[in-house]
Amino acid sequence: MKDIIVIGGGPAGCSAAIYAKARGKKVLLFEKDKIGGLIANVSKVSHYVSVEENVRGTDFAQKMAKQLESSGISVKYEEVIALEKTDDGFIVKSVNDEYRCKKVICATGSYLKKLNIDTRGATFNHWPLGNEESLRNKTVVINGGSDGACKEALYMAKFANKIHIVQDQDELKCIDEFKRQIENSNNITVHASSTMKDVEVVNGKTISVSTNKETITDQDGIEVYVQIGQDGNSNLIKDFVEIENTYAKSEVVSEVEGLFFAGDIRVKAVKQIATAVADGCIAGIEACKV
Repeated sequence: MKDIIVIGGGPAGCSAAIYAKARGKKVLLFEKDKIGGLIANVSKVSHYVSVEENVRGTDFAQKMAKQLESSGISVKYEEVIALEKTDDGFIVKSVNDEYRCKKVICATGSYLKKLNIDTRGATFNHWPLGNEESLRNKTVVINGGSDGACKEALYMAKFANKIHIVQDQDELKCIDEFKRQIENSNNITVHASSTMKDVEVVNGKTISVSTNKETITDQDGIEVYVQIGQDGNSNLIKDFVEIENTYAKSEVVSEVEGLFFAGDIRVKAVKQIATAVADGCIAGIEACKV
């Protein structure tokens, strides 16, 4: 039996595992995809203390994976599909097996929402990192005006001919740093108070995007990206905690003995790498207490 099982290999989960392992606990971390969580996909990791300039999400995630390895933390790349409370702890069920532990730290994070329109067979992407060649000299429409959307729009502007930011707010809601860069850009146009309604697709290629106000067209093809918010990966924990808008309404130390929540899975006012790592630190230390 493990002392602690951590579910999720993003910044919160990795932080929790590292702090718990350092305190002599037998720790096992589960990750269904890749270490890093959503941050592994971003074009640039920004505003995190000590991060060098222009560090990509993939590089940041690799450093996290190496830290887990150097700390001697076992990682199983298996999706956890069920969690069961027992008299002496928990049973964690993955797609491959069952694992017993005394305590569980749930750091399952969130996933990006899909656009609720008919794509007509076209592919809409979330992340431009790794898709740079498909963006070169193209017209791009990105739906969303948050920090994440604007950061990725600025990255795509390095490759694309024209970027259209379509958002339903009356102005950009991103931080001032990104807003100023967008305002000074010569190939980014912001379509405020706009909602994507339809696309026209010919032979698998999107040639027009219609909003409630106008239609953006390019016969050579339009690359469509979606950054309209996130939902929590909370199906696993719905029997253990109140769920509010897909997120766990709980402190790090939950009301269920031996169960902890860390990172973006929680209802929080601020969701950043820094707050995820802080949650993980607290969860890892608290889980080591008797």
